Amino acid sequence: MIKYLSELLGRPVRGPDGLPVGRIADAAARQGGRLPLLVSVLVSTDKGTLWVPARELSLDSDEIRLSASLDQVPSEEPLPEDVLLRRDVLDKQIVDVHDYRVVRVNDVRLAECAEGQCIVGVDASLRALLRRAGVAAPIEAIARLVGKPLHSRLIAWDDVETLEPSGAGGGRIRLKVPHEKIARLHPADIADIVEQLDPQQRTEIIEALDVETAADTIEEMEDKEAAEVIEQLEDERAADILEEMEPDDAADVLGDLPEVRSEELLGHMEPEEAADVKELLAYAEGTAGGLMTTEYVAVRADMTAQETIDHLRELAPSAETVYYVYVVDEDERLVGVLSLRDLIVADPSARIGDVMVRNVRHVSAHDHADEIAHVFNRYNLLALPVLDDDARLVGIVTVDDMMEHLLPPERRRKLPELAVETD
Repeated sequence: MIKYLSELLGRPVRGPDGLPVGRIADAAARQGGRLPLLVSVLVSTDKGTLWVPARELSLDSDEIRLSASLDQVPSEEPLPEDVLLRRDVLDKQIVDVHDYRVVRVNDVRLAECAEGQCIVGVDASLRALLRRAGVAAPIEAIARLVGKPLHSRLIAWDDVETLEPSGAGGGRIRLKVPHEKIARLHPADIADIVEQLDPQQRTEIIEALDVETAADTIEEMEDKEAAEVIEQLEDERAADILEEMEPDDAADVLGDLPEVRSEELLGHMEPEEAADVKELLAYAEGTAGGLMTTEYVAVRADMTAQETIDHLRELAPSAETVYYVYVVDEDERLVGVLSLRDLIVADPSARIGDVMVRNVRHVSAHDHADEIAHVFNRYNLLALPVLDDDARLVGIVTVDDMMEHLLPPERRRKLPELAVETD
């Protein structure tokens, strides 16, 4: 009983008289029902190749025989939308959504169904690779002896689909991840998947996500790969995603694009968001200005604690930008700071100027990352305000962005948002 494509490919095909007439070189499956049906096999003979209907072959026996002589068997060429299992599926890469990684298809699982042989899944295991090489039996025996048996890694065909119809250039396959399913993954996991794909496949996945999830995923990716994806997107789609991103992350991505393309996308963004990003692009990489975000909470000293809390509710800032509430004067100069804890426990009628801390640790927009890291470490802070040459507050550097900058590239996955300390 044939269970895998590897057990079919290369097998001799015999005529009704038992004499060999050729060998199987490929197989075509037709999609339409719940599972693809094996409709024909490509038989390679001394005179060339011929597509033979699967129904004319005894595929359920140890010896594959034709129901009639080769010259009497009708040819059944695959349709353009049919999947050629060897050409279009075997050795292709797909996404394993359960382990958040890209895997290679080493074999295709077949099974009997009402109409004949159906394709039920793909096998991405080492065991499948050994099976194809014809050395599975002895290696599996050794693995069992040492207590480490080999296992198949089957991915159901329900989770696999073709990206393109099979044709002269060959088809490609991917994991079928419905929008609602992939959107439930953490953006860091989606980023792990996307970064393992080729540029076109990366773009296809990002295009399938809603804008917010796409923005979160782009933020989790390395800048180079993120820039490649953004560059391939349509202008409006790319601009929507950039607007949804934190300004510092959007600036990092645009900074890795050719200047002409970066200017094009900035032109498609809303003026306010574009202005924030342009401001950040003006700073050198590895400085406080290059690391900071312009998303922060600033209030006036004459506001009450209750007014400030109401203001926060209105703004609904992201968690990482509300570690502290900064106090500025009418010229946007930094005059004080208070933690979220201090704000919550303060008397609702108390003026911010009376409860704020006036001695604020800060950095200059042109300070180097090493100096900023020293201040974070010395004072155990979650965020640092960044001032321009006139002592105006222009942004904040958060501890997660600082740590991400310091980590080596292979460990630069966005850090989880930190809770604000309460002491």
